[in-house]
Amino acid sequence: MASCDRDGARRGRKYPVLQLSKADAKAISALYKTVWLEAHDYPEEWREKRAMSDDEIKREMDAGYFFFGVYVKGKLVGVYKASITERGCYGEQQAVLQKYQNQGVAYAMYEQFLKFAKVNKCTVNYVNILIGNEPCERAMKTYNFYKTGEPWEQSEGMLVQTYERKVEGDC
Repeated sequence: MASCDRDGARRGRKYPVLQLSKADAKAISALYKTVWLEAHDYPEEWREKRAMSDDEIKREMDAGYFFFGVYVKGKLVGVYKASITERGCYGEQQAVLQKYQNQGVAYAMYEQFLKFAKVNKCTVNYVNILIGNEPCERAMKTYNFYKTGEPWEQSEGMLVQTYERKVEGDC
């Protein structure tokens, strides 16, 4: 059975994930500010950096970053950022409004992240996960990501673990 057919993965299928554009920058910024400024597991400096303005988001889009998100009834409820690097497809800054957590929004974005890597002929997907972030660690297991290297300090006092997954099969 393919990893994408697990029950946990199926939860995400009810939410279409769209590639976002500069027209969505204000909504992305509002979501990031709502989620990241309240993410007290992260150092304050890191949270503030992640609560990006719409101009910063537009500059990142111009620099080659891709933003993907889930809209529910016209409101952006989940978003993440991806880039294609020499190593593969890198995903970061996933954020889901609290009201929509544990409803499959993050799983939908992970499934789309896997497909995005395949379409772009990447050999791996990879992410950095805050040590002890149980929902993200659960997603890593669900989608067959594995730890690479040792935990490292991404920001002062913030230990993360890099996970990757070989791009294979259809999701």
